[in-house]
Amino acid sequence: MNAADLPGNETRRLASLYEYDILDSQQEGVFDELADLAASICGAPIALISLVDESRQWFKARVGLEAKETARNVSFCAHAILQPGLFLVPDTLEDARFADNPLVTGAPNIRFYAGAPLFTEDGLGLGTLCVIDRVPRDLTPEQQRALMVLRTHVLKLLDLRRTTRELNAANRDLAAFSFAVSHDLRAPLRTIMGYVSVLQGEHIASLNADGAQMLMEISKSSHRMNSLIYDLINLARVASQPPQYQNVDLSELARSVAFELAKAEPTRQVDVHIQPGISVLGDPGLLRAVMENLLGNAWKFTSKCAKPRIEFCKEAVNSAHEFVVRDNGAGFEMAYAGKLFQPFKRLHASSEFPGTGIGLATVKRIVERHGGAIRAESVVNQGTAIRFTLHGPQGGKG
Repeated sequence: MNAADLPGNETRRLASLYEYDILDSQQEGVFDELADLAASICGAPIALISLVDESRQWFKARVGLEAKETARNVSFCAHAILQPGLFLVPDTLEDARFADNPLVTGAPNIRFYAGAPLFTEDGLGLGTLCVIDRVPRDLTPEQQRALMVLRTHVLKLLDLRRTTRELNAANRDLAAFSFAVSHDLRAPLRTIMGYVSVLQGEHIASLNADGAQMLMEISKSSHRMNSLIYDLINLARVASQPPQYQNVDLSELARSVAFELAKAEPTRQVDVHIQPGISVLGDPGLLRAVMENLLGNAWKFTSKCAKPRIEFCKEAVNSAHEFVVRDNGAGFEMAYAGKLFQPFKRLHASSEFPGTGIGLATVKRIVERHGGAIRAESVVNQGTAIRFTLHGPQGGKG
């Protein structure tokens, strides 16, 4: 019996295999189905998805075999990962490498082996999708092609599984970050804002002009940081939580938000028009954030208009419906529209129109999590229309 040589890239190969964090994992139906399909197509009683680690081959999926692993030094798959093409052994008793192999002379009595190696894009062999029979035989060209195609799908599943695991870990880190930001950063910030408020209210007269100006700048910066933290927490929440669908009256949401905006600035006279009866299937909390950001932006960017006007309505566009928040405010050059929904990208100076640059990125994520899309139309000094669609699990309505 000849044990397989070690690949020349064995250290890198093992590191890549361990990155998948799949060895000794629980059984997963999608892998079992591919192994079963390989056995069926090839007419073989045994099919395995085998991963070769430092001292063994471990089976992620197995059909027709009870063993969960075997030693690497008797492994056929350890030979298969030495070359990228299909590894065929038509009759093990006629092959000096395997004739006295204990897997041939004893259970499971391998007489035929065909292994499609699982190679990463970097050329690292992780294991195989293989079929085994207890009688000498071969595969037809069609069966060989099918086995290689199924091998490709195994690789895609492995990559998808790793990506999903990494995303889950990233979401856990994001949740921990949000908690830390919310509690560990906001608490001292609130203390700073509290002391600034006391100084402005009770001790401002004792400060000279420069001191009063510095205090005002500290107050503005701390409030801006507080807004930035709030927006970051919202962005993280949108990224990590799936929508909870129910009927939502967008018109009523818009009216509520407009009322709060007017209450915060009672001296402003803004002509607000909200189309009644617009309802959708969506997450009420997330959709409120959409209306707060879009109407809040419209309110902000019309602040220098002589006759500010804001509208929320639903319009038919190409046999579909779009929800529209329109204003006659500052507008922007459409050449920069691609930056509008990116985090921290701003089309106006913060000294002209304050903001964190996160709100529209949050809106975009919320809309996309509802199966919709968002776009903007704008003309400088003539206003902006933000258009978006929403599709709940059974489609929007209204």
